[in-house]
Amino acid sequence: MSAWLITGSSRGVGLGIVHYLLKNEGNVVIATARSIDGQAFKDLELKYPKTRFQPVQLDITDPESVANAVSLLTTSPLLADGLDYLVNNAGIHPQPFATFETLDLEAFQEEVLFNTVVPVRLTRAFLPLIKKSREKKVIFITSVMGSFERTWPLVNECNSYSVGKAALNMVARKWGASLKYDGISVAAIHPGWVKTEIGDALLQWMGENAPQVSQLGVEESAAGVVKVSEDLILEKTGEFWNYDGTTLPW
Repeated sequence: MSAWLITGSSRGVGLGIVHYLLKNEGNVVIATARSIDGQAFKDLELKYPKTRFQPVQLDITDPESVANAVSLLTTSPLLADGLDYLVNNAGIHPQPFATFETLDLEAFQEEVLFNTVVPVRLTRAFLPLIKKSREKKVIFITSVMGSFERTWPLVNECNSYSVGKAALNMVARKWGASLKYDGISVAAIHPGWVKTEIGDALLQWMGENAPQVSQLGVEESAAGVVKVSEDLILEKTGEFWNYDGTTLPW
């Protein structure tokens, strides 16, 4: 059995990953979110046994909430053999079209912290369980918007988002270099432009400026993210991947 923990999994790509993973009886899935009272989790709890699926309340921005989740899961029989895959998926995108002259700077600061300090704190907290596992993989769900090369032509689109994801990419790149010595593989994965709340905010802009780019369904994106994660080997740690298994430029 492989044990997975996915943050921000009550909707969007995160929920899609949960659904996709649960189709394989060899996976144990821990789905986390700020609220686990939604219908999506209730439906999954009715469909899958507690030995394979567990929702856990986790506000990744709250250190106390992180500590409580780690404490709960450290003694859980689901993670008796450790945590094979930690998928840092939770994301925010509060001001997609603000120029640098008009950015709300407090929201900008929150977004950068969300993409740097928050995933570092969360991953550090789960490292003992990751080191205990067989697979030992840390996944950061990022965006092609964080690519210096790819984001250059996208004038005034996703300015704060691009800065935050570029910073997250550096976390994956730098930390991956050191975690390799602990046998831990790290990947930054772009899930594609997906039909989600965040992705749909760009529909008009993409239609006008990049009509050649197709929007993915959640299941296709989730399947790609899972495959890249499962195929990841230690020799390829710290790389920037597209959901289709190709690499992206930093």
